[in-house]
Amino acid sequence: MPKIVDHDQYRKELLHQSFDLFAEKGYAITMRQIAQGLGVSTGTLYHYFPSKESLFEQLVLEVVTQDILRVTDELKLAANLVERIEMVFWFIEKNQDRCFKQMLLWMDYSQHQNREGKECRELEKRLEDKVYSMLGEALGIKDPDLLVLISSLIDGLILGKIYSNTPSISRQGKLLAKMVSAYLQSGLQSGLPPD
Repeated sequence: MPKIVDHDQYRKELLHQSFDLFAEKGYAITMRQIAQGLGVSTGTLYHYFPSKESLFEQLVLEVVTQDILRVTDELKLAANLVERIEMVFWFIEKNQDRCFKQMLLWMDYSQHQNREGKECRELEKRLEDKVYSMLGEALGIKDPDLLVLISSLIDGLILGKIYSNTPSISRQGKLLAKMVSAYLQSGLQSGLPPD
């Protein structure tokens, strides 16, 4: 009797296993090296992913989705927006090694695309849309400018931690949570000048 394979689940397993390979070797890794690292044939890899770029794009979207789903589960314990924001930053600090790898890998991919004369704007836009949508829903924030600010601060803090000894990410999250709460309570968000 032939073995029954859940192809979608197997594809996701290959994606998750390839994360550390990309993080270790950078975007310059070849499909052959990925296949060897995963212990599968290159044919199997190409069956699920038509190219390295396709594999990478699916990997980035899957990793971000899973991370946000993980933090969303933890946010169910939060009583209010302040606690939810604090928990997001605590989650990032707790998983900072993985966040560092994601950030460095994204930067490597972007540099590679620029060297090749390609733009990564389409993937970047899809990633931003997913992050803002899921993060907004998890935090209960509908203001797109506020979501961009929070996301930008997260990126900046991760980069700061990679390159220097910046203050604790969770401590910065507590400060941001107080600022956002005060901002929303004051009604300032409705007084912003139009773009």
